[in-house]
Amino acid sequence: MNDDSLFASTERLFSLVESKLHLLREMQSMALEQADLVSQHEMNDLMTLLSRKQSLMESLQSVQGQLSDFKDEDPESRVWVSSERRHRCQTMVKQCDQLIQELIVQENRSIDHMNLKRDAVLSQIHQNAAAYEVNKAYAAVESELESMNAFTIEG
Repeated sequence: MNDDSLFASTERLFSLVESKLHLLREMQSMALEQADLVSQHEMNDLMTLLSRKQSLMESLQSVQGQLSDFKDEDPESRVWVSSERRHRCQTMVKQCDQLIQELIVQENRSIDHMNLKRDAVLSQIHQNAAAYEVNKAYAAVESELESMNAFTIEG
């Protein structure tokens, strides 16, 4: 086996980890944009962003599927072009792990914020419905009083 074929596997691994890191950085950027859209209650823009985000998720799943080819390998037995290349790959893996943790936190914050907005809207709807019922009741009483007043005047 020549050197090129020995390094091909680790170069593929490096490329996949690099792609994963790039996708996660894009998702992080989108998560920040998503938080802004949620706080501004921009639902149309949010839906567009979520559609783009879904496409990124599919790409990430594809990369993750390709990375699974390496999960049974012993990392210590991999042959790298250089120790620097190996170290760079390890660093990117750590960055990916960190970004995933940050994304989970950001997503949970967005979900919590959306739930708070939803609850506020529901509360407002209930308040409006209650106010409508109170107004309707007052109108009925007022109408009753007017009819009683008309009867007293005529009778």
